[in-house]
Amino acid sequence: TNAPAVTRIRSNLVVFLFAVFVRALLVVALDASSSTSSGAPLLQAGVPTSFSRGSSKYLAAVLGAPNAAGQRREGVERAPSILRAAGIVNDIRALGWDARDLGDAHEPKPPVPSPPHGPPGPPTVSRVRKTNAWRDADAAALHEMVARRVHDAKTSGAVPLILGGDHSVAIGSIAGALRDDPALSVIWIDAHADVNTPQVSETGNLHGMSLAMVAGLADRASWPDGAYDWLLKDDDDFHDDRVRRVQPRLDPRRLVYVGLRDVDPPEADRIANLGIKAFTAERVRSLGAQRVARLALDHLRVANGGDAPTSLHVSLDVDSLDPTRMNATGTPVPDGLELADVVDFLRETRRGTAITSADLVELNVEVVDEATRGGYVDTAKGLARALLGEAGCAEPARDNKAVTGWGVTREKSS
Repeated sequence: TNAPAVTRIRSNLVVFLFAVFVRALLVVALDASSSTSSGAPLLQAGVPTSFSRGSSKYLAAVLGAPNAAGQRREGVERAPSILRAAGIVNDIRALGWDARDLGDAHEPKPPVPSPPHGPPGPPTVSRVRKTNAWRDADAAALHEMVARRVHDAKTSGAVPLILGGDHSVAIGSIAGALRDDPALSVIWIDAHADVNTPQVSETGNLHGMSLAMVAGLADRASWPDGAYDWLLKDDDDFHDDRVRRVQPRLDPRRLVYVGLRDVDPPEADRIANLGIKAFTAERVRSLGAQRVARLALDHLRVANGGDAPTSLHVSLDVDSLDPTRMNATGTPVPDGLELADVVDFLRETRRGTAITSADLVELNVEVVDEATRGGYVDTAKGLARALLGEAGCAEPARDNKAVTGWGVTREKSS
């Protein structure tokens, strides 16, 4: 007497299972379509391509900035192509990122020597010192090209990774990130402070002035022909309402240094006067990289009114590492960070907040023996992996591959 009821139950169960199966097929089809359609927009950073379980697609935009015009050593402009040939994009994809290579923001730019200038005059005499690209409007324009490309990538939802080039490329990358979020925070991992201005720089090398530029500390009169008006000109300087300045400036309170050990006296004064948080390489060793990361984020939260940074740019110069770990750079400085220090610092940083854009700069394999170049390139790739980490993971896989015993310290030229 229960046979009809059992039959109905079985029929309903079959219909239900069939509906579940069809729905699953539709989800898979839609997911594939959103991932492969050439006309699909870029995805929101940190948001999976679909909400189906197991999806691990996160968008990273790899952008080359082959600019060596901020210093005097040839070879650093070739780093983006060298890193690509070594498989850096596939390395990022292996971490679960949907990594898209956007090519280079501009053609390679070779070094531009700064014009000679005499010794500084008395402190009461203001004098503009000539810098790299003094009469080279093209070199100045390259930073604005990078700024546009970084801003476009961020507004499309990507996490840009900019491959330099010397550290002056950060003028463009940070300017672009500031256009996306004027409350941008910056962590600068470097042996050098790079906050000189043309008025106090002893070398005139622009890669030692990057932060002064994006913070508006440099006088635009330091360059002829309005080369950096797009970056340094104030609203009040414009008399045409159609070209009002839209370039936000970095708030020095939202800047943290990590790894410093070669700071010029005027830079040290500026860091102290502006209240910039700075951790020397020695301090990182004594406190531990993870604790330094937590202290850095605590400082940025205070600067941000008690909240975590809305966006964070990490600019990583390979000379932050000790020369025994990374000597393929133009300005190595002894007693630097270990690769494990940088990896641990970045991991702990990502636990506290998202890294929304990043630079990897100053790799120059031309200054080392050919036999050692591959190892240094591998180290630089490890730094790139550490900057991004595993897609969607608060704690990325540890990357402690160290390169030891190569090279000696070179004379500082910046």
